[in-house]
Amino acid sequence: MWKTTASSLRPLVSVLAVSLAWCTVPSIAGDRDGGKDEGRPLPCAELPNLKVPQTTIASAEIVPAASGLPEYCRVRGRVDTEINFELGLPTAWNGKFYHAGGGGFVGSIPSTAAGLARGYASVATDTGHLGVGVPALDGSWALDRPDRQVNFGHRAIHVVTVAGKEIARRAYGKRAKYSYFQGCSNGGRQALQEAQRYPEDFDGIIAGAPALDWTGLMTGFNWDSQALRAAPIPPEKLTLIAQAAVARCDAQDGLVDGLISDPLRCDFDPAVLTCNGPDAPGCLTPAQVQAVKKVYAGPSNSRGKQLHPGFPPGAEDGGTGWQTWISGPTALGPPVNGNPLQFTFQDHYLKYFVFSNPAYDSMTFDFDRDPRALRATGQFLNATDADLAGFRRNGGKLLLWHGWADHALMAERTIQYYEDVVSGLDRHTKASSFVRLFLAPGMHHCGGGPGPNTIDTLIPLENWVEKGETPRRIIATKYVNNVPGQGVERTRPLCAYPKVARYVGRGSIDDAANFECRTPDHHHGKDR
Repeated sequence: MWKTTASSLRPLVSVLAVSLAWCTVPSIAGDRDGGKDEGRPLPCAELPNLKVPQTTIASAEIVPAASGLPEYCRVRGRVDTEINFELGLPTAWNGKFYHAGGGGFVGSIPSTAAGLARGYASVATDTGHLGVGVPALDGSWALDRPDRQVNFGHRAIHVVTVAGKEIARRAYGKRAKYSYFQGCSNGGRQALQEAQRYPEDFDGIIAGAPALDWTGLMTGFNWDSQALRAAPIPPEKLTLIAQAAVARCDAQDGLVDGLISDPLRCDFDPAVLTCNGPDAPGCLTPAQVQAVKKVYAGPSNSRGKQLHPGFPPGAEDGGTGWQTWISGPTALGPPVNGNPLQFTFQDHYLKYFVFSNPAYDSMTFDFDRDPRALRATGQFLNATDADLAGFRRNGGKLLLWHGWADHALMAERTIQYYEDVVSGLDRHTKASSFVRLFLAPGMHHCGGGPGPNTIDTLIPLENWVEKGETPRRIIATKYVNNVPGQGVERTRPLCAYPKVARYVGRGSIDDAANFECRTPDHHHGKDR
């Protein structure tokens, strides 16, 4: 076991990043000239005998069509000694490759169903470790293992992509014509790591609600956790806060529809809910008001320096709102133990990644002294590099999206990243030629929430990559009780940022056909 501290991790990580880079195995790029026969296709049963560099194929078996998935060959294996993956090779292949991202700390192999259902050769990985309890919430595997931390940070997705493409090429006797990556949350961070570090891996990338600024995000999670530990807010008061915020800011876009279309412009002050007397269900104590204000404001140090954006008002209630992520208690099992998810993530990150001390009390984190201790891990966890020149030169397309009512990852940070990308372009390059951002009012983390919260981003990305059709709007759907089989409650267009959906003044406000995309009056930037 390697014993490290935050201060000693920086040089060790730099060495590992070089020594672990798969330099001897070239990326399988140039997929767009694929489809050409390259050899005899191999039957599923023969795939375990394949020789793929640094890769062990443990098994391959035919899985009959069922539950909306076609018949496919399920290949299980690993890269190196512990980066496990599963690759599905449909019998009726669409000629394309798909990599599914993983959320949280990953710790298990994500589902590849979204790709398999459409005929993609589809792969996913646990990123090199197995989590305990609820795998995606467990960071204990990172203790004194900087190699695993680097694999989780960015390396595992790349090496599994290389191996998966090679296995698919040998199985089908031809290369994939196009390759796509899709992920949300940590999967969105993985998506941006791919665009930044390995620009030839994919033709198209979808980054939903990306945890791109991991160190800033965890600082914010700790800030929220300390604020709510000092002044807990019971679940029944969350509805009170949400209703008051919506009442204040719903009409700012000219339409009263129960949604805050741009929470960053919402000037809701929770002090209006302050109890006139003792604590009661229908009001907030002064301490609770301050806790809500802290969550809205985001972390800062004693000098007033902002360390990361906060969470704007709106949609605080609901099963995937504040109770699950910020205030608790949650009903999930170990290692959550009733704590909200933000607490669990920052607690495991600080204990096992940063301070290498399972006994560390994360509620003692100091916002003046301790943020510098996170910098070493930011070298391989953060996906904040806005220079996508390599990805753009390779013809790649990046589709970013985020829910405005996300209580796990704030949309403001994704907007900042997008604007960083745009500001770095020369005057001859339009952002719309390779990157687009879509924001969804009323959507929680990666889906859910009171607004239209279900979107299909893969089809627009395919059309962009393969047909040159730049996505200008994506239709979001709100199903009755969030169950597709129960019918459609509302549809709404999500417009390419900075444009927003505006009601045309006639017809149902629940029909996307009655909205058009316009640049809001308060936007002063240039739509490049």
